Amino acid sequence: MFDDRISGLPDELLHSILVGLGSAHAAARTSVLSRRWRHLWRHLPELDLDDNPDSSPPPPPASFLDSVDGALAGYSAPTLERLSISLSRDDDYDSHSQIQILPQRVAPWLRFAAERVAGKLCLLVPPLTMPPHGEPDANAEEEAVLELPVCERAKSIVLCLAEMCRVRLQPAGSFAALTYLMIIRGRMEGSELTALVRTRCPRLRELTLIVELAATSDVVSLRSGSLHSLVLFVRNARRIEVVAPRLEVLEVSHAAQAHISAPNLAEIDWHTSDAYNPLHHRFADAGRRLRVLKVGKASAVASLLQQFDEVDELDLEICIPQMHFFPLSCPCHMEENRKIDGTALNSLEEVEICGFTDSREKVELVELLSCNAAILKKLVINYQISCDAPLTKGVCAKVRSMCRLNVKVEFYTFLDGSWVRFD
Repeated sequence: MFDDRISGLPDELLHSILVGLGSAHAAARTSVLSRRWRHLWRHLPELDLDDNPDSSPPPPPASFLDSVDGALAGYSAPTLERLSISLSRDDDYDSHSQIQILPQRVAPWLRFAAERVAGKLCLLVPPLTMPPHGEPDANAEEEAVLELPVCERAKSIVLCLAEMCRVRLQPAGSFAALTYLMIIRGRMEGSELTALVRTRCPRLRELTLIVELAATSDVVSLRSGSLHSLVLFVRNARRIEVVAPRLEVLEVSHAAQAHISAPNLAEIDWHTSDAYNPLHHRFADAGRRLRVLKVGKASAVASLLQQFDEVDELDLEICIPQMHFFPLSCPCHMEENRKIDGTALNSLEEVEICGFTDSREKVELVELLSCNAAILKKLVINYQISCDAPLTKGVCAKVRSMCRLNVKVEFYTFLDGSWVRFD
């Protein structure tokens, strides 16, 4: 007779084995092994409910939704450390096989999470590429309301919703243990976002909001004494106000007007489509020194740089929308007019250049950096490959000859989806 020693192990150890399978569906399939295994999955500390798009053939979306309902209904433990429900979108599906994930289908999952989850909650619902039956429902936006229940014990919540979904908070209650919150897509009222951060999440440290406001005239006012990191992509916001004395990291987009009060701010990523304007965008009491400053190509770089005296790491996206070619007789081609004097880069130690080619202008940029950055230690060049000017050892040698001997120069080319060291 077969000696089943594994089934004799303690429940806690068997739970660890089943969690290691990475899927609640795979864990449930172990029920066929013996009566001992039949109910083990119902007490797992973690549930991963994934539609597994890599399987062949992938399960129909409707079947997966039913399996989620069944798994949550069959779960027995009072506390769940992590619940992850992920419905992927495979673009190779027949368009008619895609179904609309209505809020009323998702709502019971969130209510289950509010009662059981004491750790991490992750709900990923993909956007639809087209309406499920051809023409959109004119009343869909009014009907698609999802109430977000209060999850008092959840420490981390990630919600990736459908665009048409209108998210509303329960009128009372606190996310007392929540330290990390991410909401992607969906529509919310500005007043609800304000209340969520100001009064409903007393321990929140990291917040990511990539949402659309239900009303264009809304003002979003985020006040938090615990917030350390904030990513804010809020469409239709007329004005954004942030008061966060402990905030260190800020990433902003879609901010027509912004007032930021964050004296401990150390990292800024300003990629808003609205160019930085000191009249409309104010850092009220931020320090004059930053660890990191990232500036998108649509922003007014000079105006933002003037707000700070020192930046340890500067990340610039530079876009020149139009290029004009001047005749050879133009004085701008004269050698003395091509030099830039008085550029002091006394603290610059490391530079990374993307989209580099061996054109004269870009080679001159390297020469400028070498001449004016006295303590430069490292230069990383990500080469833009083209048929006309491939990266060669000669190009590498030419660039290195312009740099001091103690400067470490590295070249990378893009190959098979990743950057590869060339030399």
